Amino acid sequence: MTQPIVTASAQYAARFGVTARVAAVAPGRVEILGNHTDYNGGYVLAAALDRVTAVVGEALDGNDIQLIAADMGKEAACNASDIRHDDEQAWPNYVLGVVDQLRKAGVNVGGFRALIESNVPIGAGLSSSAALEVATALFIKQLYPYQMEKMDLARLCQRAENQFVGVSSGLLDQFSSTFGAKDSLLFLDCKSLEHKTVALAKADVSLVICNSMASHTLTSGHYNERRSECEAAAKHFGKALLRDVDDAEFERRKGELPDNVRKRAEHIMGENKRVLAGIAAASRGDLHALGSAMFGSHESSRTLFENSIPELDYLVATARELAGCYGARLTGGGWGGATVNLVEISQVDAFCSCLGARYEKHTGKVPDIFVCAIGDGARQVAV
Repeated sequence: MTQPIVTASAQYAARFGVTARVAAVAPGRVEILGNHTDYNGGYVLAAALDRVTAVVGEALDGNDIQLIAADMGKEAACNASDIRHDDEQAWPNYVLGVVDQLRKAGVNVGGFRALIESNVPIGAGLSSSAALEVATALFIKQLYPYQMEKMDLARLCQRAENQFVGVSSGLLDQFSSTFGAKDSLLFLDCKSLEHKTVALAKADVSLVICNSMASHTLTSGHYNERRSECEAAAKHFGKALLRDVDDAEFERRKGELPDNVRKRAEHIMGENKRVLAGIAAASRGDLHALGSAMFGSHESSRTLFENSIPELDYLVATARELAGCYGARLTGGGWGGATVNLVEISQVDAFCSCLGARYEKHTGKVPDIFVCAIGDGARQVAV
């Protein structure tokens, strides 16, 4: 079992004097390429990580729901028949949103007690929220059984975040957490929902995640603002999604768009091309080409989508100078959070040491740097 499950199970037994009846885990994810392309109907390339959120517990008589976020030392409670948005603290809404969507889908979710433990960093752009949502869905499935295809489950968790939490996120995070495959990247066509795993032809690299320790809050409005700008660009060309805008027509008419809207659209259309190039590079083992696409993605995020910040720019620029780094870019929504670095295994220790030291000297902040493997997707776990 993964460490969060071991820890959560032990805490549950110590607190309640009984063994948890059911358990589920779901991983965080790192976005390799395809920044903000998901809600534009475009392409994404991601990887599930070996960092997971675990949910353990049991059913309760009646409709009372008791939630314990052991990793944060916080608790919440409500009634399953009267699910309401928690305005006092954010984390319960990711659980309650899933309950709300399951009940709307006809699942008769009753009372339960759930203890949550996670080693997915919060606020680092690694989708701790989606990991909690997907783990919750699989946890509840064992208590109040229902049948649902994996893609439908991912979309239900996305709706929970969109409609209950209030973040207009695309499907990337929940898809990646649900469909993760060990040692493989994940490709998703967000319009057709076609997806596949892309095995790395060379395995002598690690994903090094560097949390800038700068704040990362999507509900602040930046995310929704960018989505509106992208929708405005698509509408200008008579399309519902930027994915459907013809490249040649865009080049001819992009000058008609307001400058900020044009830049957002240019980023998205360029990202789709970089995803396809990245898949081809990964499949043939050309890590230099994959890394080049990553560097290009970050530059586009910095100058066109404008969802980077100086701390992230410094991390990427520094990584480019260090031995063994094939590519680096911001990952996740942006405006804080983390960078992902594709690094040769033999150089990982030196890379982490040097990147951390330079960043601390430059910013005064001590970054949280950790080396990740590509892990499996969400699953039920025996306890």
